[in-house]
Amino acid sequence: MQIVDDLIPLELMEVTRHWFQNENLAFGWRAHEKSPAAFWHRNYVLPGTNKHHYDSHVWHPSLSFAAFLSQGGPLAEVTKRVQQRFFGDTQLTRVWANAQTFGDEASLHRDFPAEFAGRARSVVWYPVLKWDKDWGGDFIVMGDDGEIEHCAMLKPNRMVVFDGTRAHAARPISRFCTELRIAVSFGCEVVP
Repeated sequence: MQIVDDLIPLELMEVTRHWFQNENLAFGWRAHEKSPAAFWHRNYVLPGTNKHHYDSHVWHPSLSFAAFLSQGGPLAEVTKRVQQRFFGDTQLTRVWANAQTFGDEASLHRDFPAEFAGRARSVVWYPVLKWDKDWGGDFIVMGDDGEIEHCAMLKPNRMVVFDGTRAHAARPISRFCTELRIAVSFGCEVVP
């Protein structure tokens, strides 16, 4: 796991956060099909290139990486920077956003199946303006032994890079939290 802070210029982060306030996120997304927990979510890139996602009705050829970038906007600008830094020339097969407040919980899950281990990459970005360490919502990656192997505190404009086949989750958010926990994820099954 790698942590990268402040890759995105602050002004672009703020514009993107404001843009999210007008996005149509849907409540009820689950980290995996048997998860009892749900949260706010939206897919931006999910063309079904590798048909392994548990919820196949969300695949759509129009949700391609090229189509998403051609629409422009602040998230497309962020995505270009993330691609250049972490994926090179590889086109992303997934870009999505999750949003949570107190009571919206996630479950341990994998972004990509184990067959892509060592080749898949996921990047999670937090376009939050402020985050108190007592609010929780930190990011964990589980080891094969069932113990937490890596943990990253949630901080404004932070990115966490990891093997997307590893089990991971957002930890619960405190009832004292006054902010929306926005996490934007970028991923691809096969990265050089």
